[in-house]
Amino acid sequence: MKKRLTQLKQYWIFLLWIGLFLLIAGSTAGLLTGEWMTTPTLMIIFGTTSLSIWATGQDRVARGFWSRRSTEIGTNAIISTLAVIGILAAINVLGARYSQRLDLTEAKQFTLAPESIAIVANLDAPVKIWIFSYQANPADQALLDNYRRASDGQISYEYVDPQAKPGMVQEFGVTADGEVFLEANDSRQFVQTIGLDGLSETQLSNRIAQLGAGAASKIYFLQGHGERSVSDGQQDGMARAMKALEEKNFEVEPLTLTSAASGSMIPQDAAVLAIISPATALFENEVAAISDYLAAGGRVLLTVDPNTEPKLDEFAASWGVELGKGIAIDPERWVQGLGPAAPLAIDYGQHPITQDFGQNFSLFPVVKPLRLTDAEDITAQPLVFTSDASWEEMNLDQGPDWTLDAPEDQPGPLILAVALSKPVESAAAASAIDSETDETETAETETAEPLNESEPIAAEETPAEETATEPTEETTTPAESTETDSTETDATQEEPNTTEDQNPEAPEIEARLVMFGDSDFLTDSFFDNQLNGDLFLNAIGWLAEVDETQLSIRSKESTERSLTLTPPVARFLAWTALATFPAIGLGASAILWWKRR
Repeated sequence: MKKRLTQLKQYWIFLLWIGLFLLIAGSTAGLLTGEWMTTPTLMIIFGTTSLSIWATGQDRVARGFWSRRSTEIGTNAIISTLAVIGILAAINVLGARYSQRLDLTEAKQFTLAPESIAIVANLDAPVKIWIFSYQANPADQALLDNYRRASDGQISYEYVDPQAKPGMVQEFGVTADGEVFLEANDSRQFVQTIGLDGLSETQLSNRIAQLGAGAASKIYFLQGHGERSVSDGQQDGMARAMKALEEKNFEVEPLTLTSAASGSMIPQDAAVLAIISPATALFENEVAAISDYLAAGGRVLLTVDPNTEPKLDEFAASWGVELGKGIAIDPERWVQGLGPAAPLAIDYGQHPITQDFGQNFSLFPVVKPLRLTDAEDITAQPLVFTSDASWEEMNLDQGPDWTLDAPEDQPGPLILAVALSKPVESAAAASAIDSETDETETAETETAEPLNESEPIAAEETPAEETATEPTEETTTPAESTETDSTETDATQEEPNTTEDQNPEAPEIEARLVMFGDSDFLTDSFFDNQLNGDLFLNAIGWLAEVDETQLSIRSKESTERSLTLTPPVARFLAWTALATFPAIGLGASAILWWKRR
């Protein structure tokens, strides 16, 4: 009997090791594959059974085993270890489910831009991102994970090996490694081919926004008066702005109102008419066409540069805006190399175009200030202000040593951009549209005379009679006026018309106009500087009535910050690592030995 018990003790321990092996192997197989099939389940069952048999019979095989002090200590150690592992597992699970990330990079490189977050947070249907690539890029995966988290699971992604799944390659029409596609409902869209710069947040966000956007909206750029070209690739051109508009699902086309084809009318499919700093006077019929377009509820973006005379003062005055005769000088905020004549703005009005700009910068190289005056039914909101130390300089030959000369120069803060809107009665809008249609059919091809042809082109440098508008933090509404020194115009209450009574659910038609005193900020030289591009795109988006959740700061591309070492610096670092630090350690050891000897 004693011999038999000895043999049992010798082999009984195998139940413990077999049970542990089966339990660990089954759990690992199930967790790694994510599928608890028959084999992992049976391994866990047999392992648990083996451990139970060992624990039950251990006291008989080794008498007093469970009452030994060593057993108690070992059991406590095992329980403590399992408890620590369980706590760590719980922390990891909670951290993965309720994760909070802190991005300390200067450009928030590892955080989605506010625009991207707004787009993915309002998705109506799940979106799948397909990446056809032989190897996944960790940086791209981190960006895609940001999209997945921001969309609350509405966005998912999958990497596809083109060699492993040739059927999907043929289905998607993949022609190169790194192609990215979006898929939502029955819609599929190509995004980009991933290059050395990796996956672009800007392109991905724009394509996601376009999934449900439908046909592209048209933006017509007026030409024929020295305006900036939409196709010029020079530094003073607008190639970057045009590309950004196309990425936003806008279609860009030039427009010449004096041509026989246009009939001096704005096309009815125009979402926005952009007039980018005409250098010479517009014809009378062109100004009339623009006014009729606005009267029908049109949308216009107008920029007027200093030292140009497009003869649009009366047009601007009809909207409650007076164009300044000088330029804005800001000795407090300016960029080194450009001087105070290129104000750096950080003060913005409370408007959908600028509401997310905070204290970030926008740059305006040589800008004409704007002033607000009284105009009936106009709601005006300044968008960009200069600092309190700025002024409107009337003597343009004084620079670069600019000084405030009262009373000719007008003190700031100055308005550099303004957004205006005016309610349009439905009946009046319909009448205006019908009138445009009739006039288009019978348009004459005769060329009209320019406005005030006999007047000189140079701007008359006379002191402005009104002071610059103070910044305001409240948006003017039709029912109330702001309590500032601003001369913002309040829209008056209108009597309800019969058309609205007949169809109370019909949306209110509103004409919109955005004015800038400068166009340099949207040229290729300055478009990507700070918030310049965001200001332009948001203005277009507000005019075209893009979803306001998408009016924000554009996605920022990552910046390469590699450090190039010169040979002397490289040698210094090498000697520091190989000799200096070891020498310090040996010296400290020698001093310690000398003190203890």
